[in-house]
Amino acid sequence: MQQSNPKRQPTSSPALALWALASLVPVTGDCSDAKAKTTMSIVCLLAALCFLGNPRTSLGQVLTEGAIEVSVSGFGSNAIQGRLLTADENQLTIQTSNGPQEKLASDVSLLSFPNKLDAQKQPVEVTLLDGSRVYGDKIVGNSSGWKLMNSSGQEIALAAKSMRAARLKTIPKELTEAWQTAVKELSETDAVIVLRAGESIDRIDGIIVQVQESNVSFELDGEQIEIPLEKLVGLVWFQRAIERIRPAMEITTTNHSVWMAESFRVKSSVLDLNSPLGQTVSLPLSKIYSINYSSANIRWLSELEIIEATAAKGIDFKSSIPSLERSLAPRFVMNGRSPTAAASSGDKDLYFPSPGRFVFRAPEGFTTFQCQVQRKDEGTQRTDLSIEVWQDDQRISQQAFAFDQDSIEINVPIQAGKKVILSVACQSKLMIGTEVQWKQPILKR
Repeated sequence: MQQSNPKRQPTSSPALALWALASLVPVTGDCSDAKAKTTMSIVCLLAALCFLGNPRTSLGQVLTEGAIEVSVSGFGSNAIQGRLLTADENQLTIQTSNGPQEKLASDVSLLSFPNKLDAQKQPVEVTLLDGSRVYGDKIVGNSSGWKLMNSSGQEIALAAKSMRAARLKTIPKELTEAWQTAVKELSETDAVIVLRAGESIDRIDGIIVQVQESNVSFELDGEQIEIPLEKLVGLVWFQRAIERIRPAMEITTTNHSVWMAESFRVKSSVLDLNSPLGQTVSLPLSKIYSINYSSANIRWLSELEIIEATAAKGIDFKSSIPSLERSLAPRFVMNGRSPTAAASSGDKDLYFPSPGRFVFRAPEGFTTFQCQVQRKDEGTQRTDLSIEVWQDDQRISQQAFAFDQDSIEINVPIQAGKKVILSVACQSKLMIGTEVQWKQPILKR
């Protein structure tokens, strides 16, 4: 007579479930008695254990096996560790020791991955019009499109309309500011940047026709010439300024590239992103270093395209002195010095050596401009100043900055798409004691 099995409690273990199913397998021949059937069940259990592993493993753990460990930092809260289940521009879900947790993008500042940054950056740095900075070993292409390649054979297609500049080789730190100035120089044509004798950088305007393995086809004064890549520092493409670009998140990869993403989605082992310019890129999760959600909520002024930076006319000279005009014009600095290549945008202040104006266009999605204007004391004399903020032809803020004041706060509303003018003015023609710094100027959503 067949004995009934004792009643068992339900279990979520797949291995034990297979063991239970083993009792339903028909037994024939010499194995028809209860003892043989028990032996057969034990064999099935061992097979199940070999196939599925520890019978105590939960179904949720099986489903998340292989998911990458991440750390989620919020605004003013402790970081949370867990396995990444889903992530996009709106929210993310991670499996923690206390179960799955969902976080809205607005509550997350940084999503950090365990992958390490490469020890060195690749020599070619491509700057895109949306602010992305992408690294590789070489770049080739023409006006139909560009390809950034590295030594491992990976290729990234870049749309022609997205190109801003490409630095073709690593340059000495002392030339970084000159390179950035050459890239931002206002012009309505492409340019090649060459390294002159005496380690100085020069910009030559023309039309970039094509970049091949070893040379650049460049149109200069209507004549096409071939320039060896080894003689060039970089390339600059003329692009119309984007007036209404939406806020974006920053996705940093292990090779130090920073992609601006308007949207993205993690699926399996790949992250697919869409840039504010419509660029679509697929990146392996094994190469993702971090996702900065907060970059869609704030934007440093030093990241924006400069429309104008000029000094006010003070002492009348009989003729223009370009070098003097440049030295008196507003510019970005770090701790009173020119910013280094490693300086982040948040480390840069806007320095006015003398009265003048700085003009930028308010990007899409941002509603407030904030900073603190401080005196930069390098002498004993100070002058009364007027600190003004304009949008197009409308003055939206004016504050007197008295000689005995050390700083004033700026917090004004702005409208996307309009030109914003930051102005420092004074009544004195000598312009002595007028130096100020706009400390870490920022735009907020």
